[in-house]
Parts: sequence; C-alpha cells; structure tokens
Amino acid sequence: MALFGSVAFAAEVVEVKVEAVDGFGGDTGSVLSRCQIKVGDVYDPVAVTRDVNNLSASGEFEDIRAEAEKLGDGVTVVFRIKRKLRYQAPMQVIGCDFYGESRIASESGLKDGYLYGEGDLAAAAAKVKLMYLKKHFPDVKVLPRADPIPGGNDCTISFTIDEGARCKLRDYVFLGANSVDEAELREAIGDLPWWNPMGWFNDDPVTEDQLAQCSVKLQTVFRNHGFLDAKVALPERLPVEGGRCDLMFAIEEGERYRIGAQSVTGLTRYSEETVIEKSQLPAAGEYAGVKLLDDAAHRVKVTVGSGDSGLADTRVEVVKVPSATDPNTLDIVYRVTEGVPVVIDEIVIRGNDYTQDKVIRREIALGPGDRMLEDRAERSQRRLENLDYFQRVRYYLEPSGRGTNPEGQEYRNLVYEVAEKNTGSFMIGVGASSVDSVYLSAEVSQPNFDLFAPRKWFRGAGQKGRAFVQWGPRIQTLEASVTEPHLFDRMLELTVEGYRRMRWYDEYNLYRSGAAATLSYPVKFWPTADPFGRIGFRLSGEYIQFDNVDEDWYAYKDRTERYFAHQESEYGNAWEGVLRVFWSHDNRDNFRMPSRGSRSQLFADFGGGDNSYWRLGVNHRHYLPVWKRFGHVFMIGLRAETIDAFSGEVPVYNRMFLGGPRSVRGIRYRHISPMARKVSTNDYAPIGGQTLFCMNFEYTIPIVKMLRFAMFSDLGSVGEDVFDLDFSGTFAWSAGVGLRLDIPMFPIRLDFATPFVEPDHADREVFSFTVGYDF
Repeated sequence: MALFGSVAFAAEVVEVKVEAVDGFGGDTGSVLSRCQIKVGDVYDPVAVTRDVNNLSASGEFEDIRAEAEKLGDGVTVVFRIKRKLRYQAPMQVIGCDFYGESRIASESGLKDGYLYGEGDLAAAAAKVKLMYLKKHFPDVKVLPRADPIPGGNDCTISFTIDEGARCKLRDYVFLGANSVDEAELREAIGDLPWWNPMGWFNDDPVTEDQLAQCSVKLQTVFRNHGFLDAKVALPERLPVEGGRCDLMFAIEEGERYRIGAQSVTGLTRYSEETVIEKSQLPAAGEYAGVKLLDDAAHRVKVTVGSGDSGLADTRVEVVKVPSATDPNTLDIVYRVTEGVPVVIDEIVIRGNDYTQDKVIRREIALGPGDRMLEDRAERSQRRLENLDYFQRVRYYLEPSGRGTNPEGQEYRNLVYEVAEKNTGSFMIGVGASSVDSVYLSAEVSQPNFDLFAPRKWFRGAGQKGRAFVQWGPRIQTLEASVTEPHLFDRMLELTVEGYRRMRWYDEYNLYRSGAAATLSYPVKFWPTADPFGRIGFRLSGEYIQFDNVDEDWYAYKDRTERYFAHQESEYGNAWEGVLRVFWSHDNRDNFRMPSRGSRSQLFADFGGGDNSYWRLGVNHRHYLPVWKRFGHVFMIGLRAETIDAFSGEVPVYNRMFLGGPRSVRGIRYRHISPMARKVSTNDYAPIGGQTLFCMNFEYTIPIVKMLRFAMFSDLGSVGEDVFDLDFSGTFAWSAGVGLRLDIPMFPIRLDFATPFVEPDHADREVFSFTVGYDF
C-alpha cells in the first residue's frame, strides 16, 4: 500500500498533501485531518505506514498510496487516494430479459447508501453472472458501471447484461472413453443416478473453474486405472434439439500400464525383503494406477518409520521404469530417503476450540518418552478421524529444543492438528415399514456432547447425547440418552437413558416407561492382549401398562378364558426391575453395510419386582467376503433365547415371537409363536413362547454404489416352555430376494419371500420393507 523513496535520516516534513486519483473531485481535506504525520514533524516512515493502514481500515478508500519526496533538507509526503463511491439507488439494468431488474438488484447485494469500489462492483457482477449460469446461460456477460454524481463522491450504478442464448444441459458425453465404466466417470463429476438422494441437491457445473475441475477429476479416474498418459480436454457444449446441449469431454486414454518388477532402494537399517513383505506391495500384473502406487509408497514409508528402527521424516519416491521386454509394463522402484530415529518429548494438540484435550489424547497410542513409530501415529490419526468430530486431522513432528539422548535419538514434539466441525445433528422425516406402518420421527444427537458445558452449547467432552421422538398409528417412542465412553478417565463406558415406548398390537396396546443405566469395560484374557469385546451390566426399571385389551374368549390348550383381559388383570400396571449381565463384541468393518467381521452378544437377565424371571440369550451375525473383487458378502445370523419365571407365569409382553422383516421373512410379524384360538370367530392370535431359535442366511451383490441385490433364507421357531426344543408346531423356513438401498441414516430394505414350511395357523407376508440398520 505504501511506497517510500530513500530519504535522509531525521529529515523534517515540510509538506503533507493529498491527491485524489478517482476522477470525480470533491474535498480531500478530511483525509489530512485523520493523518498523524504533520508539517514540522521528523519524518518517520512507520508513522506514515500507520496512517495508510488507518485510512484503509476505514473502508472509505479503494486504493491508498503514500510517497515521500526529498526536497532540499525536507520531505514532502503525498497521499494518493482513490475513494469508494456512495451508491444512490435505484440500480439501472440494461438488457435483462430472463430476470427482472429487482431480482438482479437484489442478487447483486449492493445496498443504497453504502460505499463501493471497482472490486466490489466486479464481485456483485460475478454474483449476477453466476445466477444466470445456473439457469443455463453459458455465454452471459455482465458489465457494471458507476457514474459519479457531481459535487461529491455519490454515484449511480448500472448493469449492462448480454444474456446470450439459453442452453440447458441434456447429458454428458465422454468422447474417447472406451475402457472405464461410464457410471464411474459420472460419479466423479457428481452426476449421480436419479435414485441416489445424494445427487438431488447437486448443481450442474457451470463456471469455468467448475468445468476445469471436472476435467481434472476425470483425468484422475483414468490415471487411477493405469492410463498414466490420459488427457481430458476442457468440455465443449454441443447444441442439440429443443434449445438444449450436451457437455462433451474429449478424452485421450493413451496406453494402459501394468506393474512389472518392484524393488525398494535406499535402505540401510532394514532388508529390502522385510520392507516389501510388511508393505504389502501390489501384485505384479496389476494396473499401475497412480493411487495404487501412491498408497504402496505410503505403506513403505510407514514400514520404514516403524519397527525396531523407526525413522521419522522418511520420504519415498515412486520411480516408474519402462520394462525392457514390454512397453506397457513398468518396473516400479520405491526410492527411500531414510529419516532419523526420534523420541517423543511432548504430545501437542492444536486446533481444538471446544473439544477437550483429554478426548483427543486418549485416542493417541504414543506418549512422551516413546520412540516415534509411524504405524502407531497413523493408527492414532485414523482413530481421531473415526470420532467424526473433525473436518481434518494431521500429525507432524517439530523441534522441542531438547537435543538428542545418549543413543543419538532426537527429541521432538509430536503435534496432532485438528480442524473441528459441527458435530450436532437434527433430523426430521417420515418413515414407514410393513410392521410399524407410517410414522413421523425427529432426532437431535450430539456425538461430542458435554453435559456440564452449557456455555459451549454442551459440546466437547466426547460424550454422546441423543433425544428421539417417533409418532405413528402403531408405534410411539420417546427416548433420551447420554453415554460417557471414558468414565473417570478409564475405559469404563456408562450410558444413562430414559424412555417411554408405546406399541399397538391387534389384541392390546402396550406401554413401557422406564430408565436404565449400562456400565461396560473391555475384556482382556491376559494383560498384554488386545481387548476382546466388552463385559457389562445394565440395570433398568420399567412401569408396564396395558390398554385397549381384547375382551373376547380364547381357547388355549385345555382351557378357555378371556386370555388378554386376564393378562391385563394379572400383569398390567406392573413395576419391573431387570439386571442384565452381558458380553458383546463388534469388529465389523462398517456398521451400516458390513463386508467382513462380526457382532456378538451373550446375556443373562434377572428380573424382579411385580414380575420375577430369568432369561438367557445369544445374538450373533457374521459377515464373510466371498468375491472380494466384486464386493459379494455372505451373512450368517443366529439368535437363541429362553426365559422362565421364578414363580407363576411369564407375562405375554415378556414372551418371545418371530416373524416379519427382521427375523423370518415370508411370515407375518409375531406369527411364529404358540397360538390361542378366538372362540367367537375361530381366528388365531399369537401369545408367545419361552424359547426362541432363529437363523438367517443372506448373500448380497452390489449393483451400483449404495444399491445391493440380496438372496436370503430364514428359519426359526418358538417353543412353548423354557428350553423347549420341540418346534414341530411353530417351525418356519422361508427364502426370497430383496434390495438394499444404503441411503446414509435412512437405509431401506425391500424383501419378497415365500415360506417352504409354515407354522400352524400363521399368516403369510410375501412383501416386507423396513428402514434402519441390522443388529
């Protein structure tokens, strides 16, 4: 902003003047009154710079320059200014047809009485141009103009618009793309299928920058497929009928390269064989995609930076050498520049404005005094990323000033730098299933909750807070919970929840109101082993009510009674306390759509109060990758439970049922169960049993991203008594096909099933659909 000539030290200021270069005249005396530099002062370039900065901060000037000229023994200081113009509405718009003048004036953001410079007018014109581009006017031109009003710095503003021809985008054309699936190319530029809601809110690329980015993204796709020389030109618009156009990307694929021999050079502390083995380099013959090779180089870097001689600051360069025998084969050399051994002096956390330091530190598998090992540092980064509290996580080393230890290892600080993001969410929507009918739901959740920090909007302690409401004609739910995953800064996880759940069955309505607390801890079979699941306890208290009970007579076994009315009189309005002891384990690779791993739970319940009983159960799902290349997954599920009362009978609401979309498909919800016959109509109603067994087998095949085809078979039965394995009258076996639509937070399952074996008096349900994730 300021340019100073060479002046003598301690020269006196003999003149201070202001020259306006804005071309519309007006008084400039007010500028001098705000300058600290005065005639007679000793010239100080710092004071002049301060004046320039202060004038610039006022927002009244578009450009300010200061010059110092030596005249004899004195200095003349000249401030050359270009003032902003004060806009006087209304705006004049010339050439607009598609939009009205008021819309353009509003979109520009220019306000009556505000000061604007040339840069401000250019930014306003860019907003108007973008508005036209989004409406498919690719050749629009917007020219702003400010006309000074004599006698001051006021002005009028006009926009001259040349709209050009409108050309709506019909389709994308990938000319020359012969080897890469078109769906992958469309996904790369954000052109998603109509059924994918992630694309419903995507705008077409319209600006020059957006179109250039599309070309770069397409080029990246080809290079990741081994077309290392691929080129993608900037897109061209091809007019078609109806005033529409196609956007064509001209693509030169070039040769496709495969990986030949691979070697690692530059090693002094590790053998080449060890590094290659631990780095899991890609197999010879695979396509030499850029990402594939970069990932391999990163694994080499981590390997060299870990182990017995972990070397920080290691760099790995990928060198591609054409094979002497095949021009389309590249021999890959991973050229290593080894770093130095480092000991961590301190762990430094940066960028966390509200997330507590301890929440971040407990995810870091290194500490002061440890050797710097890249594998542990990277694993810690992934753990922090998996918290989903941060937009970005990175780590690096910085000097600590402590020097080296006697072994020659450098002391450095390990820094984890995070960029926080909004972690809370509010969701509201409409759901439906063949079991629950249609319902409205709303949920507020905060995965980085802090119960005791209202000034931080209850954020930062790594707790999980959730409130949920579901309201429909067959189900109503109110829930609130808080989870502290590190109680007393230990691995203890505590969850406290309160709820009121109401469900309407054909024979009665059931209300459960209660609260529960769950405490769990990781299981280790010996001190040095990794945790294998969690063992825990859950204590709950519930108040259970019946309503709208069927008063008809039912025949069951050798007696006839008002069965559900009897259940209400005996077991309605009951207080129930339950202690659950459990072990659970979850190592699935993805909780939404797992492709490998399992989730298991073993539990024992002990109930007291108005109902006293015990229950044992196991629930397990295992996911096996069958055809890894094409993403085929086979799932096996097992569920088994049994229950018995310490005295009397088990109430109907604590008994077990199967059937429906989450157990045995093809059979109506709860209709795999002992039945009671309604005397007046000879219809049958499920009354539940005391032993349950269910198995599920499902094979899923990806069709496109987020959509899978499923083939499944279910079998199960419910025994009448405790440990009752006589399933002859309630056994069911079914098979069918379905679709899995993995919309984030709104997964949909559609199933068609037919039973091969049906329980006595059960109804069929060929089609079922649900929203939500599996156990």
